[in-house]
Amino acid sequence: MPLPEQRHCWTAGLGAWSLSFATSKGRADLVAQLKEASPVWVTGAGGFIGLHLSRFLAGEGHHVLGFGRSEASGFAAATGGGAFFSGGVTAQTMDAALAVHGRPAAVYHLAGGATVGQSIADPLKDFEQSVVSAACVLDFLRRHAPDASVVLASSAAVYGGGHFGPISVDAALEPYSPYGHHKRMVEELGRSYCAAYGQPVSVARLFSVYGEGLRKQLLWDLCGRLAAGETDIVLGGTGTEMRDWHHVSDVVRLIHRILPAGEPRFAIYNGGAGAAAPVSTISSMVLEAWGGNHRLSFSGKSRRGDPVNLISDPTGVPDGLQLRVPLSRGIAGYVDWYRAEILAEPVGHLRRSAP
Repeated sequence: MPLPEQRHCWTAGLGAWSLSFATSKGRADLVAQLKEASPVWVTGAGGFIGLHLSRFLAGEGHHVLGFGRSEASGFAAATGGGAFFSGGVTAQTMDAALAVHGRPAAVYHLAGGATVGQSIADPLKDFEQSVVSAACVLDFLRRHAPDASVVLASSAAVYGGGHFGPISVDAALEPYSPYGHHKRMVEELGRSYCAAYGQPVSVARLFSVYGEGLRKQLLWDLCGRLAAGETDIVLGGTGTEMRDWHHVSDVVRLIHRILPAGEPRFAIYNGGAGAAAPVSTISSMVLEAWGGNHRLSFSGKSRRGDPVNLISDPTGVPDGLQLRVPLSRGIAGYVDWYRAEILAEPVGHLRRSAP
């Protein structure tokens, strides 16, 4: 086998690489090998998407190792006893995992900054959480697991504003928040490690991911205000801001599917469903699922760093990964989760839920 620095890396866009899924033998062989021997790593495993992904991977038969800044109480139950390493994504935690469990066959790097707002408030912290952690993971793999397949979680924030209609994966990148700039840096790190060392890397540019367990952003804040008894709900912005809402159960299937099949290449995918909806519609769905009489309005003042339009062009997304959870059912499921888990309402009060 060639040394890592001698391996050639080629780059694929969303549409071009999707054709490779028509012949799936190589990927099927890779999945079989992952289940048979080496563990898979999930960084940010205690977070919203990370915990859902860890549960999904365990259900597929993988031995999952999780990494996070603090202990994740639900990780062991979600993964059937998978090991979790707290203390962040550092050389020390990865060395500990390597010593006990051996080299990873695949790494899903989801650790990073949380929101646009937090990145504006503390850009250095966001840089450390996003860019530095990605560099640590990639350089660790360069030295210890150069053949491990990698998926890097990025964000539609790399596109920035000024886009109208669905955004192609080949669209211009014009981020205007620290969060978006840092995600773009993470992507370039993946590209550079593939080019220099042949590390197989895929990037998922995630749009508006929602679902049970989400404890931030619009749905969380809105449910909190409703639980507090507010009847006149005033939200920021105009309500016409368009977002591509993608249920987390669909997102983790996509993240898993785009795992590189071992060959040294770099590819980027839009992690959206093309399910565009304005913020006003999503907010109204939450109020309807909650029940009661509420009035919804918007201040007209947009938050700094928030684009007006972020809709994915899902062209080239691998077959079988189309949207499974419609927005109305997904939003109602989130409200049911909030009532059951946060308000601890009796199960009999709940009406419906997403899978």
